Amino acid sequence: MTARTRRRTTPPARTPGRPARPTGRTRGRRATIGAVAAAVVVLAAVVAATVLRSDADAGDDRQARAGDFGHVHALAVDPGSGRVHLATHHGLYRVDDAASAVRVSAHTSDLMGFAVTGPGHFVASGHPGANDDGPGNLGLVESTDAGATWTATSLPGRADFHGLRAAHGALYGYNSTDGAFMVSTDRRTWEHRSLTAIGAFEVNPADPDEVLAVGRGGLRRSTDGGRGWHPLAQTPPLVVLTWQARQELFGADAEGVVWRSGDAGTTWQRRGHAGAPAHAMTWHATSLYLATADERVLVSDDAGASWRTHYEPA
Repeated sequence: MTARTRRRTTPPARTPGRPARPTGRTRGRRATIGAVAAAVVVLAAVVAATVLRSDADAGDDRQARAGDFGHVHALAVDPGSGRVHLATHHGLYRVDDAASAVRVSAHTSDLMGFAVTGPGHFVASGHPGANDDGPGNLGLVESTDAGATWTATSLPGRADFHGLRAAHGALYGYNSTDGAFMVSTDRRTWEHRSLTAIGAFEVNPADPDEVLAVGRGGLRRSTDGGRGWHPLAQTPPLVVLTWQARQELFGADAEGVVWRSGDAGTTWQRRGHAGAPAHAMTWHATSLYLATADERVLVSDDAGASWRTHYEPA
C-alpha cells in the first residue's frame, strides 16, 4: 500500500517554566502556548489521495481455507449487501454462505481496526501485508467499493487504530501507537481526547458522550466522549463488546460466555455460550454475530441465548 505523506512539524506542547523577569518575546511565546493549551488539542491529519496499491490486481476473490484468517480482529455487516465482512490478520474477507468466505482485495494487510460506515463504504487501519507497499502503520484507510480498493485518508505512518467505531456522524478510534483515544468528524483531522490503555470499545448509539471500553482491570466508562474514564465494578471479564440500538449492550468473554446489559454496562446477565473463545462481535438488524477463535462466525437470533453456525471454513 502506498500513501504520500506531507510532513509537517508541530510546536511542542510542554509549557516552559516561568522565568523571574520575562521579556517581551517570552511573554509573546507564553501567550501563544496558553492559547494552544486552552483550545482542544487537534491532531492535523495528513491527507493522501493516493489509491493504495499492491503487487497484485485489486480483485482477489480467493476462497478462504482453514487457517487463512490468522485472527479475526473485527467483523461488521455491509448494509448494502447484507453480508458479513471479517477484518483479519491477512486481509478483508466477505462471507458469502455457510461454507464460503472470499478475500475481497489483493491487499493482505493486517486489519486491526475496521468499521462499516454505509453501503459498500468501509474504514480500516492496521499494518501492510507482505506484498503491500506503504508505511509500517496504515493510519486511516477508506474504501467505497466494499473493500476492493483502498485510499489513504489520514495519519499514514502515524496511527495504528486497534479499534474504530462510526457513530453520531463521527469516527472514534483508539491509536495503539501512543494510547490516544481520538475522534474525527471529517476523517482527516482528529481530536486527541485522552491517553488510555483499552481493548475493545463501543459508543452508545443514543449518546455520543457515552463510551464503554475493555480495560486492563475490567470495563471502563466515559461520559464525556472519551476524555475521562472510570472503572465499573463487578463486571464480567469481557473481551468484546457491541451495542444494540435498543440500548442493550452485549459482550463475550475469552471462554465464549455471552452476556447482556440493559443499563449501559452497570449490571450484566449471562445469556448463553458460544462454545469457543470470542474474537469479535457485532449486532445487525435483529441478529448478534460472533467471530470465534476456531475461525467460525456464529449468529444468534435470540439475543445470545442460542447460536448457530453462519460460516465455518472447509
